[in-house]
Amino acid sequence: MAAHETSLPTSLNAMRAAEIWLHERSGDSPSIRDLANYLGYSEAQIRRNFNRFFGISPGRYRDSLRLERAALLLCRTPMQVLDIAISCGYRSHAIFTRAFHGYFGVSPSDYRRHFQDRLRDAFPRRAPDTLTVEMQKEARCFLMRHYGDVPMREQPSLWNYYAQRWRQHLKGCEVTRTWIYHDDPNITPAGRVRIDFGFKVEGDCMAPPAMGFRQVRLPARRQVKMSVTGRENIVATLAYLLYEWLPTHDEWLSGEPVMVTWRETSSPHTRLERFELGVPLLTLH
Repeated sequence: MAAHETSLPTSLNAMRAAEIWLHERSGDSPSIRDLANYLGYSEAQIRRNFNRFFGISPGRYRDSLRLERAALLLCRTPMQVLDIAISCGYRSHAIFTRAFHGYFGVSPSDYRRHFQDRLRDAFPRRAPDTLTVEMQKEARCFLMRHYGDVPMREQPSLWNYYAQRWRQHLKGCEVTRTWIYHDDPNITPAGRVRIDFGFKVEGDCMAPPAMGFRQVRLPARRQVKMSVTGRENIVATLAYLLYEWLPTHDEWLSGEPVMVTWRETSSPHTRLERFELGVPLLTLH
């Protein structure tokens, strides 16, 4: 038996690294051979272990990433279908449309037309405590990936599960509890929704000594920044942004990951949870 397959935690971390590698290169149609070379596995080991942990082959997973990314851009941006197809690694409108219809059961144009109508009245709406449009500077984060959608009220507890015990290792820098949404659960199947839990850091510090953490630098970006009190209000605040604020301000989302930072304040009588949501906006040229 190969050394890679002797330890379940080691294999899991390797397959998490494989998934992240595919995710970060999904627009470039990466080959499984390149993935195997990157990890030092054979292609057969990659296919077997990836399917073992994710229930899908790496090739099919790569294709699903591209199509779900395309669906997100269709629903959240004004980009033309051909531009979306090219940005997601498809060489022509016809090839993209055929693949999209095979995955979602409708054409890209029909998917875009019906998506907003289906969700418009599905969620309550609540204005945030504050809302500003700003340039977010580059952010440095240490993150660990979670797979599977979870209710918003449970996500701070999930942050504690993944990250709390490693906070003491981050010395010499300012640390903010952070998680990042990569997927829209209305598009991506619940079991494959990806959320990164960890820390946004400022200053000079080393990564936590845990195999699952990776260092990520998020580029500077134009975004809507919203402040929300109480975890129970986050979904309603996002619905307000999507269906009330954006349409009246001639703005569009970029489809890039949404960052949440979590702070708590206490008084003798109560404890308040405050969240900041950074939602990237599309820059139209």
